[in-house]
Amino acid sequence: MNLQPFRPTPFGTIRLNANTGAGAATPLSSLPHGGGCQVRLWNRGTVPARIEFGNKATMAVPDTTSMALPAGAVEIRTVQPGERFAAVLGDGGAPDVEITVGSGF
Repeated sequence: MNLQPFRPTPFGTIRLNANTGAGAATPLSSLPHGGGCQVRLWNRGTVPARIEFGNKATMAVPDTTSMALPAGAVEIRTVQPGERFAAVLGDGGAPDVEITVGSGF
């Protein structure tokens, strides 16, 4: 298997450093249209965070069913075609999460 290293898309980073309010998910404007794509998630903060991707800005604030991202963690995730918004919630404080669009692992 030939795995390519993650390569970010220029100007493809969004930084979420406040808890998402109800009905105010952030649009992922740098995502390519059409099929799914890879994103690198980096929790730059000192508190664990939860992140959820969805298809509308009115989605609920992330809860225990969303993706957990420990403090300092870096994860690669494939965003599905309909997931054009993200919501983030810090566990015990304000989150500081970067979402970078790119390709590879």
